[in-house]
Amino acid sequence: MPKTFRKLYTYGGKNKMKIYTVVSLAALAVLIAVASGTASVADNVSNGTTTCNVVGTNYELDSWSNEQYPVIDLFEEKYVPLFSRDDDIWDAHVNKLASLILDSNETHTLKPGENVDLGNGYTLDVREIDIEGENVWLELTRSGQHVANKTVSIDTDDNKTWTVILDDVQGESNVVVMKVHVKQLFVGAESSIVWIDGIWLIDYANARTLNIGDKLGEFTLKEIINGVDESNLGSLVFENASSSDNTSVADHASLDDDALISDSPASPSPEKGQVKFTDKNAGSPTSWYWNFLKYVTIKSKEIF
Repeated sequence: MPKTFRKLYTYGGKNKMKIYTVVSLAALAVLIAVASGTASVADNVSNGTTTCNVVGTNYELDSWSNEQYPVIDLFEEKYVPLFSRDDDIWDAHVNKLASLILDSNETHTLKPGENVDLGNGYTLDVREIDIEGENVWLELTRSGQHVANKTVSIDTDDNKTWTVILDDVQGESNVVVMKVHVKQLFVGAESSIVWIDGIWLIDYANARTLNIGDKLGEFTLKEIINGVDESNLGSLVFENASSSDNTSVADHASLDDDALISDSPASPSPEKGQVKFTDKNAGSPTSWYWNFLKYVTIKSKEIF
């Protein structure tokens, strides 16, 4: 069965829409591929809205393999919903987000007085190493200012992880902001050395709370859906401003304009993954709106 697509074109400040049939199955296949590829950018695209789902993510470090943390991908940028150490992953605050700075199992061997630059102004400093006591004193700083510190013991596997918990992060308490795993301590040729093999960090200092109506680029937050269990960790639903604009334009597409006669037949080139449209419009339209099936609407100043 041949499928249809819509083209809305503009001329002299007026808009008009006609529906065309693409008979070529090759052209239809290419259009579907374009539409599907665009839809995959978000978790779900429907009726001018985009749903971004929270997902459980494994830490890079194998020693933390029995744990997960929540991540939400907002238009190709990864954020971590704020969560507390004692809460279930689906209890994370879906609309209170911090950028993920680091999730690494890279090895660092450090002497007392040395540090690791974690990015965004955060630093992990090694203050002291006590070989006999099997512990190391670590400190987290931001822009040179003290944030937290702890003497980490390596006598048991459970004690080898330092989990940094902070209060008053976007109004929330007991928020996990960093995890550090100490693999081993040993005596070097000149000094004692600590072997760190896992670091996880969020940019808690620049965390943000999203409210209904807030905008991210062209997207407006429409709904906040809290998590309920491990199969549904919560979502944020955004309205696409450009989709709304296109809908409002289409509402006026019934304006009568006999001077506009649209004719843009498609010439498929499946071996190149392209469909070429030839502009035979009468009336010199100034722009075109292309609606491929139900997925993608594109405004262009030139014919495709």
